[in-house]
Amino acid sequence: GMIWSECKEIWSQGPKEYLFELWNMLDFGMLAIFAASFIARFMAFWHASRAQNFVDANMKDLTSPTLEPNIKYYTLARINWDPSDPQIISEGLYAIAVVLSFSRIAYILPANESFGPLQISLGRTVKDIFKFMVIFIMVFVAFMIGMFNLYSYYLGAKQNEAFTTNILMCSFSPPTVEESFKTLFWAIFGLSEVKSVVINYKHKFIENIGYVLYGVYNVTMVIVLLNMLIAMINSSFQEIE
Repeated sequence: GMIWSECKEIWSQGPKEYLFELWNMLDFGMLAIFAASFIARFMAFWHASRAQNFVDANMKDLTSPTLEPNIKYYTLARINWDPSDPQIISEGLYAIAVVLSFSRIAYILPANESFGPLQISLGRTVKDIFKFMVIFIMVFVAFMIGMFNLYSYYLGAKQNEAFTTNILMCSFSPPTVEESFKTLFWAIFGLSEVKSVVINYKHKFIENIGYVLYGVYNVTMVIVLLNMLIAMINSSFQEIE
């Protein structure tokens, strides 16, 4: 029903005018993700049904079944599923779509005298937030690359795998920037450990540089930039009130 309603709206307004409305884009994205989720789930059901039909038609002796790999896959436990399995993709897309569906409530909030100013202030600070994000990304990328270059030679020689590579990877796997990104990102929320910079070797010079960079990063991001963002949003909200 909602898809049909959106199709009629596109037909009546025209594609150009429809795309200029933010709420239309939100609805379209939400419905597209829901549709993709249902299609992926249908594909998973279809593949599983084909596998079951094959077993029913060809397997007479179930005491020692010998299944083809593409059929045996559908008898495996969930932990052994392929990461690109349609069922897993469907569940991930469905979770995103559910979150987007609740954002539709924001459409009626401006009419409320309590919540309206909050949403309007957020809308007015979008430009300021984009300016803030430019500085934020520049600082974040600088420290991420710096910490990665500093610790990429110490793969397997640290108290944890921060700034080197994923702990689930093999010891001979090449270092990646992924762990540096995750460590610094969660450090903003206080969820990264100080021992992320500790090395098991007696290379105190590298370790001390790591401590200094990690400390400067936390001061810059948490104390300076985040408080600057809070001050910007607060100033915008006071102007609206």
